[in-house]
Amino acid sequence: MDKSIDKIVRRYISSVSNQTPGFITAYLFGSYAKNIQRPESDIDIALIINDLKDSEKFDIQVQLMLLASKFDSRIEPHPLSLQDLMSDNPFVLEIKKTGIEIKKSLQYP
Repeated sequence: MDKSIDKIVRRYISSVSNQTPGFITAYLFGSYAKNIQRPESDIDIALIINDLKDSEKFDIQVQLMLLASKFDSRIEPHPLSLQDLMSDNPFVLEIKKTGIEIKKSLQYP
């Protein structure tokens, strides 16, 4: 991943961390994680949130998308619960297999 995308992703995750109760960690996945992105590629980020209920996912995703728009319009947030992360869902397994964990940090310049 190039440095400019890395900086955007880390700044976004830092902001999510500060504004999202229960945020645990994030995974960059998809074309950027595999280093096969094109100019029109989304920046797919799975955001792991403790105790996230299925009924809350849509509202959280909207909030995360609004926040993402302040950083880069290509960011595509995917909120997942800790329970989702432990499941054998093929989508989640792909994230765990090919994704890059981006741990939350207190601050990123």
